[in-house]
Amino acid sequence: MTILRADAHFTLSDPAAVLRSLCEHMIEHEAVVSEQDGGTLIVTGASRAVLRAGEDRLEACVEAPDLAGLQEMKLAVASHVVELAPPGSVAGSGWSGDGSGPSLLPDFRVLTVIGTEPLTPHMRRIRFRGENLARFASLEALHVRLFFPPAGLAEPAWPMLSEDGLISQPPLEQRPAVRKYTIREINVAAGTLAIDFVLHGDAGPGSAFAERAAAGDRIGMAGPGGRGLREAERYLFLADETGLPAVARMLASLPREARGLAVLEVANAREEQALEAPAGFAIRWLHRDPAAPGAAPLLQAFEALDWDEDGPGLYLWAAMEHETFRQVRAAARQRLRPARDQHLIVSYWRNGVSEEQHALEKKAAARAA
Repeated sequence: MTILRADAHFTLSDPAAVLRSLCEHMIEHEAVVSEQDGGTLIVTGASRAVLRAGEDRLEACVEAPDLAGLQEMKLAVASHVVELAPPGSVAGSGWSGDGSGPSLLPDFRVLTVIGTEPLTPHMRRIRFRGENLARFASLEALHVRLFFPPAGLAEPAWPMLSEDGLISQPPLEQRPAVRKYTIREINVAAGTLAIDFVLHGDAGPGSAFAERAAAGDRIGMAGPGGRGLREAERYLFLADETGLPAVARMLASLPREARGLAVLEVANAREEQALEAPAGFAIRWLHRDPAAPGAAPLLQAFEALDWDEDGPGLYLWAAMEHETFRQVRAAARQRLRPARDQHLIVSYWRNGVSEEQHALEKKAAARAA
């Protein structure tokens, strides 16, 4: 097997302290750390790094069987050294060896539109072609980040992995808008995937792109991330339009013997879709009442459900507007059984708040937690 290798060094005031912190962080993310030949060996999957701390520098050698693994390890080492050292105190040599020079991020793909189709009046499916899509096929991580270039830009500009192993962003006026979406369908062998877009009035970057998308248009994709399907004795899915693509993909992928219920909230009957699901699944559609904008049909449906205290274990997956998310999460904490049930409850949007502001609020909440 051919092994790719790259080397770098970082000038630091206290390299030993930075190395200790870096190792602790990598262990938290399931890396295996050990001492080897006077250095520290860090192993993640098939990739490895050997780090040696001197008086005023940290030397790094990374190895991997492929370029993507090598670039991921270079980014992990360089970004954590910069993050863990005092601000502005790091001077790097740049990486030499395999994979030198600027490149796309290891988890980044360029997607090209190959077709579009309307699903409902406010949902459009866009099909894309891309390369090396295998990492995006997992059902354990459903979400991807999509990069939408500014309208009218002749040539998209993407984030790059620079020679120092860190991420370099395009100039602000060329920088893509980034939003999270769910892959609805994927065919790794054919190099194609489909993503369903909600068309909404505030015309965020994703909705605006979906409105005008045509064959040949390009966007970026990175990931995957988030939590998806888990094995359980029965399932409960709660979602509005923003979570519907994820629920639809999970339903289509469940074992034929799976049992459960999907409760899906949409504007009206025209927004319902035909969904593939196991025979033991019930699908219930809820329609919002325009005369009661503050109502929470998904919360009411959840509170009305009843299951045996000693019944089979449940996996609850829910995605909805922020205020409903807060209420469903609080109700789930009261009703779900810690020893038997699992859950993932998320907020994809917030009424009256822009996508940008909602994303910032979620990041701030995560940092505080």
